Amino acid sequence: MKLKHLFIILLSVLVVSCKKDEGTKLDPNTITINDGGMITGTYTNGQKVVVKKGTVILRGYTYFESGSQLTIEPGTIIKSDIASKGALVIERGAKIFAEGTATEPIVFTSGKAVGERMPGDWGGIIVLGNAPTNRLTEPTIEGGVGRKYGGTDPNDNSGVIKYVRIEFAGIAEAQGSEINGLTLGGVGAGTTIDYVQVTYGNDDAYEFFGGTVNAKHLIAYATADD
Repeated sequence: MKLKHLFIILLSVLVVSCKKDEGTKLDPNTITINDGGMITGTYTNGQKVVVKKGTVILRGYTYFESGSQLTIEPGTIIKSDIASKGALVIERGAKIFAEGTATEPIVFTSGKAVGERMPGDWGGIIVLGNAPTNRLTEPTIEGGVGRKYGGTDPNDNSGVIKYVRIEFAGIAEAQGSEINGLTLGGVGAGTTIDYVQVTYGNDDAYEFFGGTVNAKHLIAYATADD
């Protein structure tokens, strides 16, 4: 009888342990980028990128397609690769959660050494949404990235950009078609844009193409254009 009771107890422990293991399985679609890592390429539907606090590299034009998601921890510094002049493009249906704090902002900056950084060292950030614009057709955002913006959902949600600093950005694909510090195309009212500072840009600090987003607490300083 004692052996039988012992067997039942061991079996119960094994079942409970298995259930706990099932609850802690990692999402196979989640990509974690740690200090010293790199964000680059195209992230597709279902992929979730989590950037841990530290310093990471943004290499080349980097796209988050519909259904993908980018989360950046407070205090993170994202430096652009100089040779490829990185740019971050959040497409329609994708989301960015870059939510810093007043004491630990998220910083997007040049990959050059302090004292050597210049306006136009890298592209900038483009967020595209499904909110209405004044265009009859779906337009292509400027900057040479070849992506569409706009739609019919005024409450579309592209995520959160809060306590973020963008500096030394702004490159021109052609005259009148530039990537700004922060470009917003058809971004909806469900999106939070708050406490953002764009400095030392080579073009506009901010440029809005339609949309319904209610951005606030924006600072623009020492940019070459608007």
